[in-house]
Amino acid sequence: MNHHDLLEVQRLDVEAAQLLHQRATLAQREQLSSTQLALQGKSAELEELKLSQIEVMTRQKRYEDEAQIVATKIESDQVRLYSGEVSGIRDLQALQQEIDTLRKRQSDLEDEALSAMEVAESLAGKVAELSGEAAVVEQRIGALTSEIAAAEAKIDAQLKSIDAEKAALEAALDGKLIADYQRLRPTFGSATVVRFEHGKCVGCPSMMPAMEVDRMKRASSDVLSCDECGRIVLL
Repeated sequence: MNHHDLLEVQRLDVEAAQLLHQRATLAQREQLSSTQLALQGKSAELEELKLSQIEVMTRQKRYEDEAQIVATKIESDQVRLYSGEVSGIRDLQALQQEIDTLRKRQSDLEDEALSAMEVAESLAGKVAELSGEAAVVEQRIGALTSEIAAAEAKIDAQLKSIDAEKAALEAALDGKLIADYQRLRPTFGSATVVRFEHGKCVGCPSMMPAMEVDRMKRASSDVLSCDECGRIVLL
């Protein structure tokens, strides 16, 4: 059993933590988030344009229908005007005046319908343009999603390899030592296991007391717990 393999376990844990951080903070994730927000904005704008387009087209249809009703009434009045059904001068004049009024009304309705049609065509152009822009954004989202999946798969493969290597090392180490390491790791992180070098525990922030140094030098085991900092010390 080589207790110094615990340092390799610690190195692998640090590498795994770095990979997990890298996985969680892939640059494409932020890009994907901002691109999805952009798509939401374009989708909302597109929906608003489509609703406006429907409203204008509905208005255009109403004007056209009303103009057709007026045109039918004009035809009916003209038939009466020339059929002899109305013979009185005043009645003929009143009928002619009504026809003229209806023709003015028809012209106004047709103008309104034409104006609405022009607005509808303009909106249709904007809808087509924005739909094209949204399609480009959707393609970008698809590309970013694929890039993230590929990066995650690569990192996951590395993590799997690390886990296998770490498991092999831990299997050869003392179970209590591994348990102590796992218990202390949340506190000391990448410096949970340290060496005893130059007459001191390298994890201690200050000089160790002489008695503690002497205790470590005289220890029969090559694995100790530093009374000063609490780390695992390998001699």
